[in-house]
Amino acid sequence: MEISSVLFVLGLCCMSVYSINANTVEEHLSRLKQKDEVDIAVQKGLAWLSRQQDPSTGAFNGDLPNTFTGLACIAFMAAGEQDGRTPFGENLSRGIQFLLLSAKRDKYYFGKEGKGRMYAHGIATLALCEAYGMMNNEQTNRDIKAVIEKAIEVILKSQCKQVGRDYGGWRYEPKSDQGGDLSVSVWQALVLRSAQNSQLEIPDQAIEDAVNYIKGTYFNGTKSFTYQGDEKHNTAAMNSAGVVALSCLGHNKEDSEIEMIKQSSRFLDNFDMNNGGHYYYQSYYVGAAVNMLGDEKRATYLPKLEQALLKLQQEDGQFLKHSGDYGGVYSTSFAIISLCMRYQYLPIYQE
Repeated sequence: MEISSVLFVLGLCCMSVYSINANTVEEHLSRLKQKDEVDIAVQKGLAWLSRQQDPSTGAFNGDLPNTFTGLACIAFMAAGEQDGRTPFGENLSRGIQFLLLSAKRDKYYFGKEGKGRMYAHGIATLALCEAYGMMNNEQTNRDIKAVIEKAIEVILKSQCKQVGRDYGGWRYEPKSDQGGDLSVSVWQALVLRSAQNSQLEIPDQAIEDAVNYIKGTYFNGTKSFTYQGDEKHNTAAMNSAGVVALSCLGHNKEDSEIEMIKQSSRFLDNFDMNNGGHYYYQSYYVGAAVNMLGDEKRATYLPKLEQALLKLQQEDGQFLKHSGDYGGVYSTSFAIISLCMRYQYLPIYQE
């Protein structure tokens, strides 16, 4: 049968199916337009966040302006907000402008605030990487690129060069002789991958060293990723962070890597999404890991995480402080990012 004939037959079949199931299709499309409780919670959370922004500077309220502004910007983008196109696009734009000015003021290191350190640097740089190319103004995109390149230089120079288990990781300060831990390192890994997604050049050796470090945090005794590769700090957050780090760097294909990821995510089967230390930080990594583990895991575990988070939202849209360090912008931003894993808008959190 000629191709044109095949297409004609397929067209008839499609027309027939559509005519038979027209009501079903209309019902389905109608349901897609309806917002469920998660969609509504995200919008309430974004509205609350928007009210926490200083309109004169673009910073979001809190003790760690770079960290909180970076998290808030990621939350807006994770929810699909775009500069000049959506209701909270202006909040995103002002937040990004604040980070650009902050970077230039502090020689492209975002960690010069309280206990922000390399956590703040990774979070703020990741926000800029995900925003790059999305801004409505081309000059802003060029400015973002220039800052990202300098901020990544800080990350590359800070990668541990000490021979041993910590080689290739990152620690609290921007120094290459401090060792490493998974909690800090995963943020830098996310930045490097996000930069690659944006077609920015990252040395292959830096990626290889980071991957080897992350694999070194897998502890055979517990068969899971841990804070520093031993039985201490074997938490849900670190179990998930290792899964996220390997997956985002594309090292989830070999048998040994697949086994590490499989074993480290076993905790999900009996895990209570309502509890845990550093709760919102934990929820963020659990959500990202589940999202990267495929359709079956998403369908099983994301709804459980969503229901746990929804219980913590106040009427004004803010998410209550749980275990961990901060409430306010910190807890609300992390909660929104976690709830938005279902959308898969941001490339860095996609499977």
